[in-house]
Amino acid sequence: MKKDNTSYYIAYERDRESGGYIASAPALPGCVVYGKTLRGAYRNIRQAIQECVDVLHAFRQTPPQETIQPETVRKFSFVMPTPYAKTETPRIR
Repeated sequence: MKKDNTSYYIAYERDRESGGYIASAPALPGCVVYGKTLRGAYRNIRQAIQECVDVLHAFRQTPPQETIQPETVRKFSFVMPTPYAKTETPRIR
């Protein structure tokens, strides 16, 4: 498989019912996860991004390029995304 160095912005929302966090990668529709903590949500979304990219590669599709600007992510993310705002897609092995 080829290397994918695409980066995706991550949006976070606070889940008021459980007190955890919902993380999503807007460029990858359906790539949404939950974490009890912000760090847990970050770990889960990184894994979910990798799995989404792996599935796209398995079906011989090109993963989408990020088109959202950081200012837009900050507008609809309820948690300040600063060290977790942008993450590189984990390298495909």
